[in-house]
Amino acid sequence: MRASHMGLGGLVVAASLAYQPANMVWWAFTAVSALAWPHIAYWHSCRQRDPVQSEYLNALVDSLIVGCWIALLHWSLLPSICIMAISLSDRSFLGLKERWLHFVIALLLGAGIMAALIQPSPQWLAPLGVQISLLPLVILHTAYTSHSTRRILKELARQNQQLKLLGRIDPLTTVYSRDYWWQKARTALRLQHTRNEQTCLLVIDIDHFKRINDEYGHIVGDEVLKLIGLSIRQCLRSNDIAGRYGGDEFTVLCKHAKAEDAYFVALRIRDKLAQIRVREHPQLRISASIGVAAADSSFESVADWINAADSALYSAKTAGRDQVIDATHPPANRPSNSPATIPMPEGKTALPAREQDAVV
Repeated sequence: MRASHMGLGGLVVAASLAYQPANMVWWAFTAVSALAWPHIAYWHSCRQRDPVQSEYLNALVDSLIVGCWIALLHWSLLPSICIMAISLSDRSFLGLKERWLHFVIALLLGAGIMAALIQPSPQWLAPLGVQISLLPLVILHTAYTSHSTRRILKELARQNQQLKLLGRIDPLTTVYSRDYWWQKARTALRLQHTRNEQTCLLVIDIDHFKRINDEYGHIVGDEVLKLIGLSIRQCLRSNDIAGRYGGDEFTVLCKHAKAEDAYFVALRIRDKLAQIRVREHPQLRISASIGVAAADSSFESVADWINAADSALYSAKTAGRDQVIDATHPPANRPSNSPATIPMPEGKTALPAREQDAVV
């Protein structure tokens, strides 16, 4: 933007100088301000920590230069107004419109200083050559500004899309954030009420996670949470939705799934979490207690649904942790420290959940 405006504006000033007695000082000033200054301003911005403040200072220098140019144009109305208007509009484009008064003052100051140096005689009507030199400034700079605006709008749209996506994802575990997952759960429960679509909820609690933070530190705890999030995602089906409910609690929506299907998903998650290893701490082991609850028309809200899964989760903890318990079909007469079992067809022996999952 600056190189376009200053370069094409300098062309107008050079055309005006061609109609005046030769003076190498003003020719050199025009060349430096039109061709060298934009690169100096860019170099200055790149070296500063505060880009807004550096651009503000650069814009002040721009206004000073434009004021000097107006005096060099001998106050010719048409080129002076065009250059001044484009300069001020560029300040607005760069997001500095709230400081427009500063730029107007700098412009008048530059015009006053240059007028005191050269004492120009007013030439209100610009020569034909100067008027023709305005065409590139008006046409090309306007076209470039439009192109830059479209490019910036596309970049903003892309960044907004990224921000929207980041707002849905928990940055540590890479599963969905609590708020976004809650929206999905509310939709799933509503579809169960209206269309009787089957959806199950898993509530996953990492056993004794506080002990990991206490013994190995929070850095290792964060690394474990990352691995847990990745492991949960690897166990899900295409329609399932995982979210982080709290510090070490995760939730999963198993869409279009019966309680038995969700139970198998929970077993896969439990066994996958048990395989997590941290290279620096090979002795560290992870286990999880999981509660399963199918959506039901009796649930008036997602909170009721979560309470049902939480109840199953509490039963899993009471039974010795590292268990999967279904709130719909709670296990009967199961030893408190035994692994969860899956009902087998008649005539076959029930295997521990880990072994059954491996078989499946």
